[in-house]
Amino acid sequence: MDHGVTRRILHGLGANAYGQLVVIVIQLAGVPILLHAWGTQLYGEWLILAAIPTYLSMADLGFSQSAGNDMTARMARGDSAGTLAVFQSLSVMVYGLALAGLVLAALLMAWLPLGSWLHFSALSTREVRWILWLFAAEVLLRLCDGVNHAGFRSHGDYARHVALNASTMLLQNVAAWVAALSGAGLMGAAFALVAVRAIEVPAAAVWLRRRHHDVRLGLAHASVRELRRLIKPAAANLAVPLASALNVQGMVLVVGALLGPVAVVIFSTSRTLARVGLRMVQAANDAIQPELAHAWGRDNREQLQQLFVRGLRMTVLMALGAVVILHFAGAWIVALWTSHRVQFNAALFDWLLLSSICVVTWHGALSLLQAANRHLRAAMWFVLSSALGLILAYLFMRLTDELAWAGMALVLADLLMLGYVQHRALQMIDLPTRRLLGRLIGFTTSRGVA
Repeated sequence: MDHGVTRRILHGLGANAYGQLVVIVIQLAGVPILLHAWGTQLYGEWLILAAIPTYLSMADLGFSQSAGNDMTARMARGDSAGTLAVFQSLSVMVYGLALAGLVLAALLMAWLPLGSWLHFSALSTREVRWILWLFAAEVLLRLCDGVNHAGFRSHGDYARHVALNASTMLLQNVAAWVAALSGAGLMGAAFALVAVRAIEVPAAAVWLRRRHHDVRLGLAHASVRELRRLIKPAAANLAVPLASALNVQGMVLVVGALLGPVAVVIFSTSRTLARVGLRMVQAANDAIQPELAHAWGRDNREQLQQLFVRGLRMTVLMALGAVVILHFAGAWIVALWTSHRVQFNAALFDWLLLSSICVVTWHGALSLLQAANRHLRAAMWFVLSSALGLILAYLFMRLTDELAWAGMALVLADLLMLGYVQHRALQMIDLPTRRLLGRLIGFTTSRGVA
């Protein structure tokens, strides 16, 4: 494989690892700092308000990701004019949606009876309105930064922007902590979050323009036609997180409805632990996906095969290592983690570990389809398989009253997803299943080393 490709993937993995470290630092440090500054009541109200505007993160309707992959493929073909057209079309749409979102959020904050809905005791209704609007503004600014990410990604600079975004998150939270400790209150902390992001977004746009002169903001090359081409992959980008929410949150609701809240705690704790390796796998797939889009743009099937096989081998080995450790240490970890307050269900946990292996295997195939913007059918299949998993879990647990059957239902749903998505991905890159298995275990290669 080309040295430059390997270097970019390694840089992407490093940037994603740095991002995960930042998230861990924020989660570990933020709780005691803000509890110390505000107390339990205020901190609880902060968490509730922060969760409300998160739906705005899908306001770009999935176009940023599909545009980023399309731009990467175009740059691989040397189509800089087409890349600029997609970039400017995306920027006009996203910035327009963000501006409309700010106005709509302001109108909703002024009109909705938030005081009677939220029943906060520490914050006034006026403060609630301002804090919610600031949170909405921060989410919409991050949406605009997705345009910058598409530009960096299309030029092989995926790692740079990921690292910049992680550093911005860290700086945002540090600024909010300083504001909280200095007595600025929740409104001051929310303003600090927005202020840092408001500086980063235009700064990143300037940095992108200086590094890559063929992508620049403007209206001259924007067109509705470019966006119309991306409607299907954008819809798929929306369907994937919705299916994931159905798979994760829907199962919690089914378990709760049939077996009660104690079973929900056991299920959620076990599933969180069983999926601990999936975050690493997601980071690896995210780093590889720009290179897949680049190879797809050049119609380099051999490189597509190499990237897919190596990525699948790496992620499956990572997942298997995590599964073996968790199989033997799971009960001990749950006991230590929950101070023996959550019962360990070994049968459920083993089914959830098997489900995580299935997810790792099909996620790499889905990432390949996403790189080529050919994942609409796979996304719809994800929705259907997730819904079927919920139906099976309901039927199994209704008949047996056994929580472990929820894990089996997830495995069956993941096997359906695996069979379909893997077939579609291998078909796209002209790699028969038999040859894939051979290359995975090193017995055969196809015109090169896998």
